[in-house]
Amino acid sequence: MRKGVTEDKGVLADILDKAEVVWLALVDDEGPHCVPVNFAVEGDTLFVHSGKRGRKAACLDSGAPLAFSAAVDMELKTSEDNACELGYRFRSVMGRGVPRRLTGDEKMRALDLITLKYAGRAMPYNEKVLAITGAYAIDMHSATARIKE
Repeated sequence: MRKGVTEDKGVLADILDKAEVVWLALVDDEGPHCVPVNFAVEGDTLFVHSGKRGRKAACLDSGAPLAFSAAVDMELKTSEDNACELGYRFRSVMGRGVPRRLTGDEKMRALDLITLKYAGRAMPYNEKVLAITGAYAIDMHSATARIKE
C-alpha cells in the first residue's frame, strides 16, 4: 500500500467524524458529476439526504456504484525557493459504495443521525419538507485514508 495510506477503521472513522462534507462522485447518462453533501456515518455506512427529484436523487435511486471523498486538517505548505515543495498537509478518506433509498424508521434514523452531526441535538422536522426528502444509506465497499504530512 502507498506510503501514508491506511484502511484502519479507527483512522477512517476519525476523519469522517470531523469532515463537514462528503463529495459524492456520481455517473448518469449525462456523464460524471460530483456533489458535496451533508452526511453522517455509522460503522461502514454513510447516510445522506436529497430531494426526491433531480439528478443527484436519480443517481442515488439507480443503485449504481459511486465514489466518495472527504478531507480534514488542510494546511498549506509554502516554499520561497521551490515550486515542488508547495502543496498541502491533510487527512482524507476515499472510498466506493452502493446507495440504497431508506424508508420509514430507517429514513428517520438516517435523518436524525445527520441532524445530530450538524446540530448536536435532535430537532423536529417540517412534515411538508420531510415528504419531499429522500434519505440514503451508502454501504462502503472499500475505503482508505491518506495522511499527507
